[in-house]
Formats: sequence, structure tokens, C-alpha cells
Amino acid sequence: MSATNRANACSQKTGNDPTRRVGMLAVCFLATTLTACNSGCVTFVANMVKVIKGTDSPAEFDKLKEKKVAVIVSTPAGLNKDASGIIMSTYVHTLLATHVQKVKMVNQDEVTRIINDLPASQSDLSMIGSRLNADYVVAINISNLKLKDGQTLYKGSSTTDVSVYEVANGSSPVFRKSLTDFVFPQTGVPITDTDEATFQRFYLAEVARRLARVFYPYDPSVDVAADASSASLDSMQH
Repeated sequence: MSATNRANACSQKTGNDPTRRVGMLAVCFLATTLTACNSGCVTFVANMVKVIKGTDSPAEFDKLKEKKVAVIVSTPAGLNKDASGIIMSTYVHTLLATHVQKVKMVNQDEVTRIINDLPASQSDLSMIGSRLNADYVVAINISNLKLKDGQTLYKGSSTTDVSVYEVANGSSPVFRKSLTDFVFPQTGVPITDTDEATFQRFYLAEVARRLARVFYPYDPSVDVAADASSASLDSMQH
């Protein structure tokens, strides 16, 4: 459908309400732009979405402000054990330190040391948090992680959830959110364009961003542009 036809279709749906008509026309224009867009216009698209949306989405759990927080990542290999766990814990740690007001993040090396020192019978998350003198533990579990779609395409998928434990109040989480069967990027990346280690970091960085942002306000326009930006290998190198 052409841009003109899209606009006409939206116009018919909005009736005579001028404000609604302007908003719908903007959305239709954005949809047309996304269809034709390549990675070079990602910034333009993100700005258009921001104009339409207007405000940031609020934090879903905002109690980490001015608190001492430890990040622990569980994978099939254990707590903070394999490459995926280390990469994810580093990314989430950095995002929270950057975006949560006056948060005090426990050093990841210290988290790993305490995990390794505790016997298995005492390795519940609240116990680890207590040993770290943390107020909260942000616990992330990654399962079913895959980085390839067939033999020629990198395409990440996983089931990941984040739970928050208030150390002073026992071993039950006070917040939980799941990111089920998250696939990114939707179009995939040819294996000839990068290597698996680089793509792993790229995929886990996106998972970390979507999980960490439940703790601070974020710009929803980033999601609209994220998949398009994956077309640029430059975005994987940083």
C-alpha cells in the first residue's frame, strides 16, 4: 500500500476529530517510513516516535533508588558462572548504575567471590545478599538460549526473567517479570557478517536493556528503532 493510500485509510477511520486525525496520520506516516527504512534512518524514526509518544514509560519497580543492589545471573551452568551469565550481569550492573538515581551497585567481582565461597546449602539469593550487605538482589535467570537460526543466520532467542529480593524480608521475591521467547533481531544476521562471540554480546545486551529498564523510566521509541539498527554491524561492535 502506498503512503497516500495509507493516509487515506487512516483519515476515513478518524472521522472529523482533527486532533485524532493528525495523530493517526503521523502513525501511518511512521509505518510507511519503517517499511522502507534502512539503518541509515534509524535516528529519524526514533525521533518521530518520540514526538508521537511524548513521554518516557515509567519504571515498573522504582525502589532501587539510593539502595545497595547486587546483580546475580543464573544460567544452566550456575550462578554467575559461564560467559552468558558474566556478560548479562555486567550489562545489567552498568545499566542500573547509569540510570537508577543514587543506586549503590555491589562490585560484580565481589558478588562472584561470595557465591564461590558459600556452600551450596547456603547459596540462596537472600543469604548471598546478606553477605554482601545489599538491600536488594536483582536476580536474572536465562534459559533456552540459542544464537543461531539454521546454519547461515544468527538470531538470538531465550526465555529470561528478573526477580527482586528484598534482603531484609526473607527469600520470596517482591517483584518478578518474564521476557518469554524473546527473539532478536527479527530479521537475523548472516553468519558471514560477524562471529558468534560478538553476536552473543549483541543479543544479550538487548535482553539486558529490556530487563534493566523495569527499574527506571525509558524512551519507548528505542524499541521501534532497535531491530532496524541491527542491520548495521557497527552497532554490534560497541
